[in-house]
Amino acid sequence: MSSTIRTLSVLLTGAAFAGAAPPLFAQDSPGEQAQDDAAEVGDTALDEESSAIVVTGTRIRGARVVGEVIELDRETIVETGQVDLGEAIRNLPQNFSGGQNPGVGSGGGIGNENVNSASSPNLRGLGPDATLTLLNGHRLPYNSASQGVDISAIPLAIVDRLEVVPDGASALYGSDAVGGVVNVILRRDFEGVTTSAQIGASTDGGNFRQQADIVAGTIWNSGGFVFAYDFANNSGIEARERAYAGSLLPETLLYPSNRRHAVTFSAHQSLSEGVEANLDALYSYRESTTIDGTPAQRIRREPDLETFSVAPSLQFDLGPSWKANLAGVFGRDRTRFQTSFIPETGPARVSTGSYLHQITSLEMGAEGPVITLPGGETRLAVGIGFRNNRLEYSLESAILNAQFDATQRARFAYAELYVPFVSGRNAVDGIEQLTLSAAVRYEDYPGLDQLATPRLGITYSPSGDLMFRASWARSFKAPTLFQQNIFSQAILVPAAVFGAGTGSDTVFLSGGGNPNLRPERARSWTAGFEFQPAAVRGLTASATWYDIRYDNRVVAPIAGSIAAAINNPGYASLIDFSPDPADLAELIAGAQFGLENFTGRPFDPADVVVLFDNRNINVAAWSVEGLDARIAWNRDLGNDRSIGLDLNGSWLRSRQTITSELPEVQLAGTTFNPPRYRARGAARYRAGRLTANAAVSYIGALVDRRLATVQRLSPSATVDLGMHYAVIRGDDRDPGLEFSLTIQNLFNDKPDVIGQTGPNTTPYDSTNYSPIGRFIAFGVRRHW
Repeated sequence: MSSTIRTLSVLLTGAAFAGAAPPLFAQDSPGEQAQDDAAEVGDTALDEESSAIVVTGTRIRGARVVGEVIELDRETIVETGQVDLGEAIRNLPQNFSGGQNPGVGSGGGIGNENVNSASSPNLRGLGPDATLTLLNGHRLPYNSASQGVDISAIPLAIVDRLEVVPDGASALYGSDAVGGVVNVILRRDFEGVTTSAQIGASTDGGNFRQQADIVAGTIWNSGGFVFAYDFANNSGIEARERAYAGSLLPETLLYPSNRRHAVTFSAHQSLSEGVEANLDALYSYRESTTIDGTPAQRIRREPDLETFSVAPSLQFDLGPSWKANLAGVFGRDRTRFQTSFIPETGPARVSTGSYLHQITSLEMGAEGPVITLPGGETRLAVGIGFRNNRLEYSLESAILNAQFDATQRARFAYAELYVPFVSGRNAVDGIEQLTLSAAVRYEDYPGLDQLATPRLGITYSPSGDLMFRASWARSFKAPTLFQQNIFSQAILVPAAVFGAGTGSDTVFLSGGGNPNLRPERARSWTAGFEFQPAAVRGLTASATWYDIRYDNRVVAPIAGSIAAAINNPGYASLIDFSPDPADLAELIAGAQFGLENFTGRPFDPADVVVLFDNRNINVAAWSVEGLDARIAWNRDLGNDRSIGLDLNGSWLRSRQTITSELPEVQLAGTTFNPPRYRARGAARYRAGRLTANAAVSYIGALVDRRLATVQRLSPSATVDLGMHYAVIRGDDRDPGLEFSLTIQNLFNDKPDVIGQTGPNTTPYDSTNYSPIGRFIAFGVRRHW
């Protein structure tokens, strides 16, 4: 793969579709070229360049990934007018915008909370803690209570692309990869300095945004480095500026004000023949403000978030064919929060606290050929390592002080095997290619559990145009330190309050963290195809069916009325009607305030007729299945012109059960959950110095079942436009001098109004619809 071909492919890479998979309108993008190289593994021995390629979803150099790999190219993101990776990932049909993301308001449940305006990927809507986010293949520190990763802390200017594998990948990467993996790939060999700036605002008011960045780098014979700094600042969007939020306090911020500084550095240096050192480092600081409440009491939240991570690594040859690596990570992510409760009259109350996450890991691995088959080299990757995750939490307020400092340790070993049975070397009629991949990972969490997670995959090509693929995997997610260690309570109340007894009978209530949690487990399989007909150059069609069974999910199992739960046979397995006094004593000993007795009588274990233990427990099960499909076409029209079209869509069905005796709860297609249907289509046209693109994002109808009256929300479609003109052309992916105009949500589509479950909950689904509305931005880029 020559540098000339790579450069040409990048210049032709389209940029209209931030959800493209892989990048649009490219004759041969870097990610696609990696796949092409992988397809050639069985044809010839791995050459030096192709053997260096490792893409997300495998640890085998040059291997074809079994499963879908979605790519978001930096130029694709930039040309849509987006300024950070959080915006980009939220446009991906396979991702859910709920969880930890800016603009997510109250009313969506504890799993959808905007703690600090960070942006966390959330594939399939399984939760930020069930999507593993990596930077150049290594882990980053967790963020806030949800234990996601703030992807917006990485400056877009230094990013080459995002690789997304929406499939269970614990056999390769360990915990958290139930929904899949998002890997941010940084630029490697960058020469010069590029600056860019953007200014924009919502036409309905608010969200006045200023953004600027700089990326600089150089290369030399034995190495190079690249450095980027990004600054972004936006004002908030007040409820008074949106007619559909008229039921809220006028100064409520539907979208937080936000100021961010982010720095990332990446370098590589050859130390000697066959030995190379690498270093990735990042730092980010963010301040944000949200306001809500009622006329009687306003609530002002002012969190700040500081993140840093350092990841050194060393790659070296083990003989002529094997390569080894030694990699470490150390990082911290601290959220400080200050919440002011400001009553209409009287003094304000202030609560403060922090989440401090820390990661320390070290891993050693090796990869190389083990045997040569008629179809090519069978390759093996093996490795061992350890990882420590720490969470220090504190909360100080007038009514509650709580803190803990806990560490979760893991030791692991993994192996992956790639077997090319049939390739161009020994192809026969009807079998152009046949490969098998197998992986297994063992993890030991002292005091928690020991797990082995396997993965099998197969690819089959009857011809050069068509490939079928299938995979089966086991995945897991260790319980978060917050779920285990957040304070618990033990409360005693008269049983008569709930109609569960008379006289001296009592009900014992417990809730909060649970140190006895076990890992969540999942089984997933996928089946799909890719079609690239030689007769229609530039046409790509693919589809993937997936099925995930997610068990032992950690939840507080009983929601709603306690009295109703006590009298519902479906909850019988979760309620103890004959509690053991030893269990009660253990709950009291672990409670933050000991026993809180509201009976007016001394505590007597013999009087407890119901133990209502609503702490976090491993009990819920999710059934998730769906279909991802994509069709794309691009063509070079000659005379420095090109055109491209792309459509990427996802259908999802997601259901949850607490116990087998309780009814199944439909999640997908309901408010504050992922929609059943989501798609994004794009078109791009380039003529000389001018590039124009248009994209349509579609969200299917939703149903709101939270209140007595069921409400149907209409489907939503938003249109984005972009125009870029290169006054001075560049020699690579960065233009010499370029001006841009982008319009997001051209027709100012607005969310449907829904019922409120509280006086300050957002009167619309803030996880699926944004209050930003029509947003117009002007930008400029210059390569020096």
